[in-house]
Amino acid sequence: MVTKTDGKESSIYLKGIERFIQEIWAEMVKDNWKTLRVRQLIPEELDVHYMMLYDYKSGKKTIPIQTLYKLLLLWKKYCRKTNKDVDRKWDEIYRSDFTLSSHKSHSISLPKSITPKLSYLLGWLCGDGHIEDRWNHYLIKISEKSTNQINFVLKPLVKELFNIDAPIFHIYEGGYGLQFGNKPIFRFLAQVLKIKVGKIPELVYKLDKINKKYFLAGIFDAEGDVSKTRNRITISQANLEFINQLIYLFKEFNINFRGPYKHKTNLGIWYTIRLEKQDEVLKFFDYIGIYHIDKLKRLKEKLIKIYENRNCNSSA
Repeated sequence: MVTKTDGKESSIYLKGIERFIQEIWAEMVKDNWKTLRVRQLIPEELDVHYMMLYDYKSGKKTIPIQTLYKLLLLWKKYCRKTNKDVDRKWDEIYRSDFTLSSHKSHSISLPKSITPKLSYLLGWLCGDGHIEDRWNHYLIKISEKSTNQINFVLKPLVKELFNIDAPIFHIYEGGYGLQFGNKPIFRFLAQVLKIKVGKIPELVYKLDKINKKYFLAGIFDAEGDVSKTRNRITISQANLEFINQLIYLFKEFNINFRGPYKHKTNLGIWYTIRLEKQDEVLKFFDYIGIYHIDKLKRLKEKLIKIYENRNCNSSA
């Protein structure tokens, strides 16, 4: 969340942790008032004006992440704390109810752990998202044709995870984009979770099966398709390595996609994998699931026909 080049205008700030700053401050000055020369030495070491410290303590001003960490190191130095003490205090702050902001952005929240809802969104972003940092302008975008999906699933999900009301734009004929520019969220996705569009992040391989399931569901909802005429489920992607990694991940659920199949048109080359056997389609629905409103409706229609055919065959 922090880089070496972060300065006053480019830092990420924490709000709602004044209680911890007050506790650290009180312990530091309790037995070291004269030694520390509070109004001089501590501000010098933190590289801030001494009045700014009082603003941090009162919550009047938000504190940059790197300044908070420097304060913890001074606490360690002058209160004879250990590295474990610092780690415990840092973890205590992390688990508290705080918000983050940059110099020009509104306060947002970040998930404290990987959850199924976050995994689903990460899958969607990896499959068909857009994450960009261009000259300190941050853009996170989710494109989707279904207004139902973007209004009733994706927009509320982003609001729940990050406490941000992302606007919807009409970006092309028949297509919409849920997009927002937010530095803390961008750094959380790109630097902490190392999310890249068209790639499976390393953290996915370490997830439990429930979170893997929702990650794969997010990818399918973004890049997958349920045929309107056949009992076929398809996932398409331009990146062959990405497709092969998906095949591997689905095999953990005993779901075996056929392919990849190469396609070439004037628009470029892409690859598809698919399920066509009824048993595989049923397993996909049972083990992974679909949370795309329109695609789920089509799949349920096919499942009804599959069960009807099986009942007819068994009665015959």
